[in-house]
Amino acid sequence: MIATDVVVTLVFLWITVESLRSTTFIEEYGRVEGAGWLLAVSPTALLLVRRLAPATTMFAATALLMLASVFWGDSNAPLAIPFFAYSVGLTRPANTSAWMIGVAALALAMRVLYGPGDPILLAVPVTLMLYAIGWLVAVSIRRNQERAGRFATEAQELRIHSSEIAEQAVADERARIARELHDAVGHAVNLMVMQAGAIRLTTRDARVAQSLRELEDVGRSALTDLDRMLGLLRSPEGNPAPLEPARTTADIAKLIDEARRSGVDVHLHNRCDDAMGEAMERPAGAAAYRIVQEALTNAIKHAGPARIDVTLACTERNVEVTVADNGRGIRANAAPGGGRGIVGMTERAHVLGGTLTAGPLAEGGFQVKARIPRTAKSEHATASGRRGSPK
Repeated sequence: MIATDVVVTLVFLWITVESLRSTTFIEEYGRVEGAGWLLAVSPTALLLVRRLAPATTMFAATALLMLASVFWGDSNAPLAIPFFAYSVGLTRPANTSAWMIGVAALALAMRVLYGPGDPILLAVPVTLMLYAIGWLVAVSIRRNQERAGRFATEAQELRIHSSEIAEQAVADERARIARELHDAVGHAVNLMVMQAGAIRLTTRDARVAQSLRELEDVGRSALTDLDRMLGLLRSPEGNPAPLEPARTTADIAKLIDEARRSGVDVHLHNRCDDAMGEAMERPAGAAAYRIVQEALTNAIKHAGPARIDVTLACTERNVEVTVADNGRGIRANAAPGGGRGIVGMTERAHVLGGTLTAGPLAEGGFQVKARIPRTAKSEHATASGRRGSPK
């Protein structure tokens, strides 16, 4: 812009100087000499600073042109007027700039009434037209800019609204899937619990009855988890459901005991004292429990007869969970979808700002190791609370 203003100023300075040096001007008004040149070119020179103070510059240029007309009458210096009017019109509302430019235009148009030479009435409409041209161009551009700004704002609001609609659609779809999953799995587990109870009532073997009772307890616990996880997505009243997780690190010992009673060779190494466990935020504890649950399920499914070690360690900042076995590990030709559990565990750790690694051990077996911040960021905690059951 500075370069443009310099070029425009130089062009109109040249036009002004040439008009003042022309034979016609000299014959009618005489030569411009000495300090008179400063007065003659100063209105045009103000083009350099018109962007800094548009109104002040326009009024100053108008006053200098009126003063110059007292000595030399008409010249080509007023040809720069549209640029001054343009700057005022572009930086002020149309109503404000209209009366400001109108005052300046009328003041300069009356220059035919003073100064040497015969009055040239044509100078009045020409002067008014010069101011009007600059103002009209500025008003048109200003309106286009305002319209473009409104369009940009509306487009941004539309993008935000579309994003909100998309997020709501995803949330609704997740809730629908959760309900369908709850109905399908819940129905199947209910049948299993009922059949186990029926068989337990008819069997005379105490060991079989005890195993069936434990099977019923596990099934009922699974149904409770399904109900609670569905409640995290929606409540029957349409109000936000409580985000309090159903399980924490305190429940890991019970999970290990249940697996051990089922005949799994699993051992818990708990290195978290009670104070650290109580100070841990619920989302971190829930994630640790679910990771142990999923890793233990995978080990039982894929490792074969093996020893499983579950290690729970707490530091001031993190809770670390390790589930390792010495079995045969996950087969390379496992059924499709077999890796979803690891993906789900990784996602649980990541949403809380943690990490998870899973892979075979050099000495044989498989290990899952997760590190989860004990105090998660609020947005991470919310995201964790809204996650579904382990994949």
